[in-house]
Amino acid sequence: MAEVIKIVLTGGPCAGKTTAMDFLKRELEKLNIKVFVLQEAASKLMKKGITPQKLGAYEFHKKLFETQLAEENMLEERAAGYEGERTVILFDRGLLDSKAYVTDEEFERYISLSNKNEDLLRNSYDAVFHLKSVALSDESVYMQNKNSIRKEDIDLAKALDEKILSIWTGTSHLRVIANDKDFNKKLENLLKEVTGFIGIPEPLEIERKFLIEYPDINFLENMTTCRKVPITQAYLNTPEEGMFRIRKRGQGKDAVYIKTVKIKINDLKRIEKETYLSELEYNNYLSKKDCITGIISKDRYCIVYNDAYFELDVYPFWNDKATLEIELLSEDQPYELPPFVKLIREVSYEPEYRNVALAQRYVSFNNI
Repeated sequence: MAEVIKIVLTGGPCAGKTTAMDFLKRELEKLNIKVFVLQEAASKLMKKGITPQKLGAYEFHKKLFETQLAEENMLEERAAGYEGERTVILFDRGLLDSKAYVTDEEFERYISLSNKNEDLLRNSYDAVFHLKSVALSDESVYMQNKNSIRKEDIDLAKALDEKILSIWTGTSHLRVIANDKDFNKKLENLLKEVTGFIGIPEPLEIERKFLIEYPDINFLENMTTCRKVPITQAYLNTPEEGMFRIRKRGQGKDAVYIKTVKIKINDLKRIEKETYLSELEYNNYLSKKDCITGIISKDRYCIVYNDAYFELDVYPFWNDKATLEIELLSEDQPYELPPFVKLIREVSYEPEYRNVALAQRYVSFNNI
């Protein structure tokens, strides 16, 4: 069976998703990657005359969710059966997008009918790329290029773009693709981000890490584009597999389990290979206590600021400081830290502030 990489393209109205889907499929297949595409379910329903105006918002989005969930499951099964090393599925919007169009209570009601919940949906895709609506940068272009199915005015388009971004904030890999005067440049930026995530030419992780003063938690929790994610991760060294990390992201039945192997190139750059684990596999690894070299729990605040995605980690053993990370496409890529964090210093080149070192220093088997 092929490895299936699930990628969502989302964003506000008139963000260029349809064109971007076609562009990505074409460019990825030039790289000999088999690509499957799931077109936007809402547009398909409305073209058939099935609209929120006829059914009501709740019934329409309930049907939309059930339709898209069934289509996603079928397409994932088809992609997994492909005779190749890996495949990519491109989704024109993910299952969380409909939350932007209904109340929180309505959303919870219809997803629960399929035994789903919001956190589980947010973590069910490998990466999410948010293309910003052109309404945010050029209102005249937006008015000229509105979708023939949807009729959102400029203010609603802007509000939906922000709401959709806030809904997806907290997923493990989120990138914002800003507008550009040249739409082809926007597509090129998207392609760079997608190929970087997939691992072409190789799965590199390039991060900068900062030691910051303990943040204002109330401020973070009131940010629109900030979401708290509890994380527990353990580092193992086993005779069979060598050194690797396992991570539990989330809590209870909503949690996702990931195994990561990293190969260091330099202080900023590493080759990173990740695979999903079942809860049973994760617990089996945790049972090998003699092989665990460190374990750590933390609260991660995933933050979108100025179109960049930051991960701010708060640890139970510090009450005066925390860490902030940003993942980049290259070692010399420019970045800007959020103004609401108080920088102590960059620690990208200080190994004692790597998570593995913190886990070994503050190891607590009570976390297991």
